[in-house]
Amino acid sequence: MTQIDFYILQAGAGQSRMDFAIRLTEKLYRDGRRVHLHAGDSAMLNALDSGLWQNRDISFIPHEIADAPLTDCPVTLGTGAFTGAEEVLVNLAENVPEFFSRMERVVEIIDTAAPDVAAGRDRYRYYRDRGYPLKNHSIPSSKPS
Repeated sequence: MTQIDFYILQAGAGQSRMDFAIRLTEKLYRDGRRVHLHAGDSAMLNALDSGLWQNRDISFIPHEIADAPLTDCPVTLGTGAFTGAEEVLVNLAENVPEFFSRMERVVEIIDTAAPDVAAGRDRYRYYRDRGYPLKNHSIPSSKPS
């Protein structure tokens, strides 16, 4: 059964959902995992694509938009139905993608300082009500209290 991990960015964590998704994708890629980033819309998709290209000067994350002819790329991005079965789905859309259960793991990133909290709670209930194993990871504030 697909493992669902919720990463909760606490207020003042110093990074956006997208920044965190890119950092997590880099870690997963370095660990040899195949990742699909699911964006909520084409603007987010383009921002993710740019962010992955500009990640860090010393790092490169090979990726491609899933609508393009697929090769054996370890990181894919998309907004719609995805026919692959990567190991990890990083969902940045407001809704649960229909294809999520084909993945070994789903990552949901919630920013407590942003308006996406209600949608994140809805996704949490969706998974919980269907019996998926859930794990929460609190990402603390980077600012001193």
